[in-house]
Amino acid sequence: MTALSVSFKDIDSAWDDEVSNYNIDIYHLSGWLQSSALIDDGVPQGVVATYNNHKIFFPIIVRRIDHQYWDATSTYGYGGPVIDTVLNDDEINDLMQAVKNFLAEQGCVSWFIRLHPILNQAWAVDVGTTVEHGPTLVSDLTQTEKALWQETRNQHRRGIRKALKAEVVTKVETISADNIRVFAEIYRETMTSVAASDYYLFNDAYFYSLYENLPQRLLVITAYKDDVAIASSIQTTCRETKIMQFHLGGTLNDYRDLQPSKLITHVARTWGREAGYNYLHLGGGVGANQDSLYDYKKGFSSNELVFKTHRIITNPKKYQTLIKAAEHIDAESASDFFPLYRKPA
Repeated sequence: MTALSVSFKDIDSAWDDEVSNYNIDIYHLSGWLQSSALIDDGVPQGVVATYNNHKIFFPIIVRRIDHQYWDATSTYGYGGPVIDTVLNDDEINDLMQAVKNFLAEQGCVSWFIRLHPILNQAWAVDVGTTVEHGPTLVSDLTQTEKALWQETRNQHRRGIRKALKAEVVTKVETISADNIRVFAEIYRETMTSVAASDYYLFNDAYFYSLYENLPQRLLVITAYKDDVAIASSIQTTCRETKIMQFHLGGTLNDYRDLQPSKLITHVARTWGREAGYNYLHLGGGVGANQDSLYDYKKGFSSNELVFKTHRIITNPKKYQTLIKAAEHIDAESASDFFPLYRKPA
């Protein structure tokens, strides 16, 4: 007889210990969820589905709608499901249906999942809808140093050489109170200069939460010119699955011409290779579009994966009620935003 169950699990050190027995990335750990909850104005929560002692873990952020209803989203980044590889597609489908029913019973209206481009490549679930958004780029760090340099676009090579010729130097450090403060100042100037949406204007509470919760899993790589910090980036590291990931970065406007961001990416790639990582996931364009950011990242690697999300409406009646209550939303118009009732005016 099949034994199938679904339950909530607290996001804490015990959660970390359990999911670390499977293929994970930093986005699945309690420290990342605690920090991401600040962005999404919610509460971190784990959901565990078990099929004959084989499990799927879903790290979610619970966002309250009213006193009775809420919705679920995965973390900023790629916090997709953590799956026991013994499970086949049919069993995963059964589990997903059980989780959908469980969440609906608990008051959940909708569930949004950002799938991990590396760990969730084979995701094929009939419950809900999987949406392909666009390409994301990954550098294969198992290559030789020469091969990595050869796959670097000529324009980027020139930029790296220009930075080095201008005596731009870099520091690779684990995250600290000092370097995250420097990073935050540079990042905010960059986001302001590119007119980024308010969502990406992360506050100090978020950055210091990353520092406090993930001190050994985040790198801050900063470029200096004459002892002035001119560019900086945060790279995530997951030793368990040998995955690095570019998280956020920025360059001061007055120093863009020196190309420090290209040097930082080159240094991150070299550091990861020497430290034994297999991947440096660069990400894609804004909103997974093939824009100038995508083109910039492709200058370091042409290896493409597909960024996908998965959407499930757990309570269709309440979902439609919330859409109708939002006066600025045209329920009949096509929109990729999910859940639609949270689309900004």
